[in-house]
Amino acid sequence: MIGIYWSIDIVLSLISTFIAAAVFVFYAGTAIKQRSRFTMALFAFSFAFLLQSAVSTLIFYYFAHFYDASVAIPLMLLMIFELAGLASLLYVVQS
Repeated sequence: MIGIYWSIDIVLSLISTFIAAAVFVFYAGTAIKQRSRFTMALFAFSFAFLLQSAVSTLIFYYFAHFYDASVAIPLMLLMIFELAGLASLLYVVQS
């Protein structure tokens, strides 16, 4: 059974993955339209963020079966910071 803290971690990670996917889609469109080295680099970095977020979700699910709240709570803090950063990036990208 997955504890409440791990469940929150997984949900935050899923939200982060969806936000990273939105940023990725935006930069993909920009990279296709402009084809500059800078936009291609932004596209690559956004893909790295997306991949990292998706893998985090899987790792949290795996960790939830072996570790308790003493591991989940610090990771939750990291996820909150990541989510705030990606949400800020999405806001700036769409402005």
